[in-house]
Amino acid sequence: MTRLIYFANWLYLFSLSLWVGGMFLLGILAEIVVRVKLKEQPQLASNVMNGLMDIFNVHIIYWCMGLMISAVLIRFFADRLGWGGYVEPVVTKKRYTKQVFLAIMVVLAIYIGSVLRPEMHAMDQKKKANPENIQLQRQFDTYHSRLTWLYTVNMILGLGLFWIHGKEMTRFRESGQPVPPASAS
Repeated sequence: MTRLIYFANWLYLFSLSLWVGGMFLLGILAEIVVRVKLKEQPQLASNVMNGLMDIFNVHIIYWCMGLMISAVLIRFFADRLGWGGYVEPVVTKKRYTKQVFLAIMVVLAIYIGSVLRPEMHAMDQKKKANPENIQLQRQFDTYHSRLTWLYTVNMILGLGLFWIHGKEMTRFRESGQPVPPASAS
């Protein structure tokens, strides 16, 4: 059972790394590079970003969510059933802070991937069909700023999860315990 819990922790952190790292890579770096390199070809830039974001916001993030939720469930049952003496570490003031952060990230990611992304695609198609319509451009910009804001919230929550896991992995001596002598070698 111990190896299963180690593997669950590894899956959780691996998935969180892909999720947060992907948001940084695509949301910041890829978008800037595409805008700069394809400035004279806005249609191609739009197609490239739509393709990248579709793959990331649906396939990759949904896999990450599934793996992370599986890891949380494994650790939950290990804690409740006492598998191998496992006790879920709690390093925050509230016991389920980590799970609440993940739940908010999951809800936001599902909204981005299943609701906002299709709306943005539809608006982008209308905008491309009618490029002189300023109202469509404003509506698309509203969707884009909402997406950027939600990505920022998810990224902050993801970084918060890394912080919590960092605190869980750090061990300090209990106060009053003697300091072990330094080795002579």
